[in-house]
Amino acid sequence: MHLGSQITWLLVTGGALTCAQSSSSSASSSSTSCALTSGDTQVLQYTWALSKFLNNFYSSVALNSSVASQVSNSTSASKVLANLQGIEHADNLTVEAVRELSSKAPNFKEPSCSYTYPSISNIHSFVQYAYQFESTLCGAFIGAAGYTKSPEVSFLLARLAAEHSSHAIYISSRLNSSMFMANSSSLIPAYAPTQVLMTGNVTGSLGSYLGGCVSAPSNPCGALKIGPLEANITSSVVAGSSSTPLGGSSSSSMSSSASASGSASARLH
Repeated sequence: MHLGSQITWLLVTGGALTCAQSSSSSASSSSTSCALTSGDTQVLQYTWALSKFLNNFYSSVALNSSVASQVSNSTSASKVLANLQGIEHADNLTVEAVRELSSKAPNFKEPSCSYTYPSISNIHSFVQYAYQFESTLCGAFIGAAGYTKSPEVSFLLARLAAEHSSHAIYISSRLNSSMFMANSSSLIPAYAPTQVLMTGNVTGSLGSYLGGCVSAPSNPCGALKIGPLEANITSSVVAGSSSTPLGGSSSSSMSSSASASGSASARLH
């Protein structure tokens, strides 16, 4: 009986050790497979370059009472100023968020960018460009989420896209534009990195302002074709070259190009 009890105890203990070792090995393997890769580094460098561009754009304009006073409805000037300063602060946080996660990315280096910016003649052109750039970054980060390997990077991009979407919607709601269309056939636009880096003064492209300081990240799974409702991996297109068409139908006016010389008037409050 005594010997039998010892054998049983050894079998139970051995099984427990094997289970613990298996769990530890599984956890270690999972941690390794989810670690940031060199591909994620490319995505974060691209994300940093775009975030810093918008951050500097807001910094280039003194958001003070004199700016707010140019808004036609003077009674809402204080609200305008508070909201624009809040958006500027949130964009500072997006840069900091990328910087924090990049500490885990192998060989990450902040791109050295010499940005250029459009001429801002008044508060109306500033607001229209802010809308255009916020809309572009929202779609750019949605598109970039299809180029990641690590869940941490995907999570950050989803959060950044939501942040810039809220900024764009606030600004759009204060312009003379339709925010949502009943005949829309597309979700909110998503822009592939190659499209974002193209030149042109249109929503969805920033290449004219970035000075070529960053390259489009490569897709770890092949070509990603972004459609109006979903994205698919396909070998029929060049990797990263497809995107929601510029100016296409969308559930939000964020798909429209915002021209600083347009006739829309700002009604901020």
